[in-house]
Amino acid sequence: MSAESPDDDGIDRRTYLAALSATAAAGLAGCGGGGGGSSDDDGGDSGGDGTTSGSEQDLGERVPTVSIGALGGVAGASNIEQANLHIRDQLESVLGVPSEVTVKELTTYWNEVYNDARTFSFSVDLSPPFPSFLDPDNLIGPFHISFAGTNGKPNTSNYANCEYSRKVDAQRAASNPDERETLVNEATAIASEEVTPITLVTNTVAGVYRTDQVDASGIGTAGVAARNPEFLWESEPINGADKLLVNMTPGNIPSVVYQNTRPATPWVGTVYMPLIYRDKDYELAPGAAESWDVEDSFQTFTFNLREGMTFHNGDPITSEDVKWTLNWLNDNSDSLSSINSFPYESIETPDDTTVVVNMESPQPPYINAFIPNWSGILPKDVWVEAGAEENPKDPDLDEIIGSGPYQVDSYQPRQLLALSQYDDHWIETNGGVTFRGYSDRQTARRAFEEGSLNVLINSTTDTNEQIKQSLGDTAEVVTGEAFTSWEVRTQHSFAPSMFTEFRHAVSQAINRQRMLSILNSGNGSTELYSSFIGKTHPWRPPEDMLTQIADSPQANPETAKQILRDEGWGWDDDGRLRYPADKDLTPRWPEDSSPCENPDDFPCLPELCE
Repeated sequence: MSAESPDDDGIDRRTYLAALSATAAAGLAGCGGGGGGSSDDDGGDSGGDGTTSGSEQDLGERVPTVSIGALGGVAGASNIEQANLHIRDQLESVLGVPSEVTVKELTTYWNEVYNDARTFSFSVDLSPPFPSFLDPDNLIGPFHISFAGTNGKPNTSNYANCEYSRKVDAQRAASNPDERETLVNEATAIASEEVTPITLVTNTVAGVYRTDQVDASGIGTAGVAARNPEFLWESEPINGADKLLVNMTPGNIPSVVYQNTRPATPWVGTVYMPLIYRDKDYELAPGAAESWDVEDSFQTFTFNLREGMTFHNGDPITSEDVKWTLNWLNDNSDSLSSINSFPYESIETPDDTTVVVNMESPQPPYINAFIPNWSGILPKDVWVEAGAEENPKDPDLDEIIGSGPYQVDSYQPRQLLALSQYDDHWIETNGGVTFRGYSDRQTARRAFEEGSLNVLINSTTDTNEQIKQSLGDTAEVVTGEAFTSWEVRTQHSFAPSMFTEFRHAVSQAINRQRMLSILNSGNGSTELYSSFIGKTHPWRPPEDMLTQIADSPQANPETAKQILRDEGWGWDDDGRLRYPADKDLTPRWPEDSSPCENPDDFPCLPELCE
């Protein structure tokens, strides 16, 4: 998940990384982050007695009990737990590794993986299909080496590979699209070869609306979702309903400073209008800027604003408001946890409807990942008067004045955001929208069945089945295949999951067809190649650049065992998996330190620590 729950768009960005000692650095095999090699050879006997790899005396210690962390307290938590239980069963029955599944609440889970706590080796997770993830940097960037370890940053596998990180850095500064594509492909291929991640099945997204209250439109590829603004704008309440009534994770409406949420739903495209937005098919579309130009190898961005735009208090929207908004976001990227900073050289406003952003270096992700999600225009004078420059996380706003097609009628943090149509806007909506916070999935389902909600977003397969049973044709379920995938996230800092061949064996032992049933009720498709970028994503590398990590969608137990035998692993008389006798089990770096704190101990990429 880029480390976020399937239904929680309001996650603060955190990250972590532990330091590589000289010993661990030497174990990184030429600066790579994986362990020993692996083999795709098939065959081997069906037993786990280790006869093909020598006697017990030739083997090392037993692989200890492996802990699996199951993400709880999110949509589909029961499905996620079932998926982790399947991994447990396969580890024990195929590989002879005793395993246990521990359910961890959201904050506990993030804190542990973001700080390299080493409390579990595996977990089933995913990167949600946020529009910002259509830019590949948001999928490959979190696994940069500087994000691993104990620094609270979002490297959910603690993956540390120097060459991969160099490629990630290089694609961020690429001077043309072809160069960037090559670098993204090469970075993804490096991680894929090290079986990072263990990709399982494509993700699917689902939403439900009541046909007796909503005449739905603008669904497209993005589906019935709050992050699809065209669905909100174009759908029409009917039969006495005057608003769309939509569930929302409470964490997405905690503050009027919408940049504290990710990816800024339900604020952007509703209360605040970005310069550019993602349409119903995830394509870039003109928002407050009716046109834009990218020049000088991604270093100059020109936005041409629409004429006659006004804020909800009637004041004109000008280029100065845009300039202030962009500078304010950049100046406060440290305190606004979801915001990335950019090396602005200058932001020019030659007239009231033109904004020219000049960068010190090429910034390819700016137009794809940042502007559509974070450029919702703020009224400069109002926010300055409210003290936003001195207190960016909590300005003293008397009222919420936006720039989008909806104005705020009522707002209660974490509970309610009620919006009505703003008449003086170029986008004509078909009514208002009310977002209501629900932390419990079943409560939201009952509200939908009772009619106090008429749109249910981020619904799970179990929820959809319950709703269809209770409402029949009154409920329309919309399901689509997303551009991200379900994955097994493996911890790279300690044994046994730090070894490439062990990760590969685990991958071969998993029954992906069963995972498809558990996680998606049979929808979507299986993934046989390792990749951070999903198979339907526009930036997916060619298949011949990726490593195949499963022979078939079913479990491949003999291949799994042979991969380990080929690397000197074996089984004792009790069927327990043992390490090779000469295997160095030293963790890749100390638990409480980071390579960036000790650059002399991490010679591969010291410039990351400067």
